Amino acid sequence: MLFLLFGTALVIWGLSVDNGTLTTIGWIAWAIGIIVIWMRSAGRFGMRALMTRRMLRDMDRLRVAAENGDAVAMRALGSMLKVTGDWDGAEHWLSKSAWAGDREAMFDMGRLADQRHGLPAAEQWFRMASESGHPVARMMFVEGGLFHRDGPSS
Repeated sequence: MLFLLFGTALVIWGLSVDNGTLTTIGWIAWAIGIIVIWMRSAGRFGMRALMTRRMLRDMDRLRVAAENGDAVAMRALGSMLKVTGDWDGAEHWLSKSAWAGDREAMFDMGRLADQRHGLPAAEQWFRMASESGHPVARMMFVEGGLFHRDGPSS
């Protein structure tokens, strides 16, 4: 609303003093105000519901692909479930994807295991990711890394 009022004032002022720059800046501010008002009203009139329906439809598609053995879909579904707070579902799908060979899922399982059960439970997943070539997981096992026998560097 502020942009709309400010833009209108600048347009009127620019036109009254015959200043093209003020008029242009005023129109730009006015247009921003209209866009802001439109976006706020779109949220009230169903855009959130549309986005929620789209996300649920995408999760259904991911679930079908995951149940058919697609390791990337398993990881994506696990990640979405983690974000929604379904940690058991996330662990189920991420571990299936990891065992299917997806190194990103191995690393994500390490992060999830660390959050849920602590670092000792995460080590096997990070080691698996490291051995499969995950660059961040590899850094955990080099000298000074989190799981190196000498421990983290100070």
